[in-house]
Amino acid sequence: MRYAKIALLLCFLGPAAALAAPQPPEAIAGFWQTEGDEAVIRIAVDGHRFPGTIVWLAEDHYPGDDPKGMGGQPVVDRYNPDPAKQARPLIGLQLLKNLHYHVSDNDRARWVDGRIYDTEHGKWYDCNLWLADADHLRVHGYIGVPLLGKTTTWTRVPDPNQRGPVLPES
Repeated sequence: MRYAKIALLLCFLGPAAALAAPQPPEAIAGFWQTEGDEAVIRIAVDGHRFPGTIVWLAEDHYPGDDPKGMGGQPVVDRYNPDPAKQARPLIGLQLLKNLHYHVSDNDRARWVDGRIYDTEHGKWYDCNLWLADADHLRVHGYIGVPLLGKTTTWTRVPDPNQRGPVLPES
C-alpha cells in the first residue's frame, strides 16, 4: 500500500516537475520581432554565447525627404559615435552580444550579462533576457543596476527572409 501511495504521488508530481524545469539554453534561438514591429532580430547559438543580429527592418531605406540627404539609401548606423562605423548598414548589425545562459537557484532560466545596442543613440547597454513563454522574450536593458532599466517584449516570428510573396486576396 505504501508503494502505491508513492507511485500515485509521483504521477501527480511528475507533470508539475516537468513544467518547472528550466528552458534549455538554445530556447531563445530564432527570430524575434521587436515591440512596435520595427525590426526582427535573429538570436543564434555560438558556443556558450547567444549573439543577436538585425535581419529585417520595417523601414530598411531612408525616406525620400530624409533631412540628412540619404533618401532612398539603406538605413545605416548613423548615430554611432565612431565615424568609421556610421556608414555600416543596420541590417546585419550585431545588436546583442556576450549573453550567456544561467539557471538560478529557483530554476529560472535567464540569459544574462549581455550587451544590447541602441541604434537610435549609438550606445551599448547591459541586458538580461528571459522567456515569458515559448513565443515571448522579455528583454531588459539597463545601465549599471538592473533595477533602473527598461523591459520590452519581443515576439517569436518565422524567418522574415523565408516568407513567400504576399498574394492578393481573391
